[in-house]
Amino acid sequence: MWFVSVSSTTGKDLASTILTQLSQLGLNLEHMRGQGYDGASNMSGKYRDVQARVKELYPLAMYTHCCNHVLNLVISTSSQLPVIANAMATISDICVFLSRSAQRVSIFQDNVEREVSGSASSPQELKQICATRWVERHVSIIIFVTLLPAVVSTLEELQQENKQVEVATKAATLLNSVQKCTFLIAALVVQHTSGIILPVSKLVQKKELDTFAVIELIDSVLDIPRQNRSNCENIFHKVFDQAKNECEKYDAPLLIPGRCKSQIFRNNYPSDDLEHFFREVIFVPYLDHLIC
Repeated sequence: MWFVSVSSTTGKDLASTILTQLSQLGLNLEHMRGQGYDGASNMSGKYRDVQARVKELYPLAMYTHCCNHVLNLVISTSSQLPVIANAMATISDICVFLSRSAQRVSIFQDNVEREVSGSASSPQELKQICATRWVERHVSIIIFVTLLPAVVSTLEELQQENKQVEVATKAATLLNSVQKCTFLIAALVVQHTSGIILPVSKLVQKKELDTFAVIELIDSVLDIPRQNRSNCENIFHKVFDQAKNECEKYDAPLLIPGRCKSQIFRNNYPSDDLEHFFREVIFVPYLDHLIC
């Protein structure tokens, strides 16, 4: 396996490059029975792009959209629930902010060593959230939740920065976002639920899996969120207990957000019970997005 430099990214030129490289490997392209790429238009276009041009020359080379790419796109789309999307955006902003200067990295690493590190296997740095690869996104969330004590301590320290007003203001804004119960609950819900998909996302990258095996695997894994949905009260109770501990640790008031009759940007669920409210507003809709 190697990288090939290309000067043009049109479907015609990319197809030519791919076929040339395969021929140089000594492969008989007449035996080609399949081709798989992501969903980029210059790769998947059915009239003039890569898969169409390859199939024109080798009609038995059926095109399949990369299964792992499809899965990543579906799961990423499922996180467009506003409260989940906002939490993911906050995590992404924090990862970028804390990595943008050597001083912030140093302060963060000191806080990690002081508050989090318990073994050699403990994560030592945040991992920026990937826009498309759900495997990487899930790992990023696990690391973020694990390193949250160090994140909060670092933001608290940076907001006291007197020489750099912009840094202090940004740190204070991010700290305010983290110290909200809605953010903490959403982050824990994503951590819990996305872990269901992680094994599938890893397995579909193995070259020995065929399409039918992938379909069976996905169907079996989707049974887990369906079971969580039918047993959502017990499942979310555990998540909510953890969220309460996190809210207490970071001085995040556990309150139902303000509501009004014409609420349109978030769910306006009528409930005075905190656990019931957040289950119906965050956990259940997120599971429904994932299943559908």
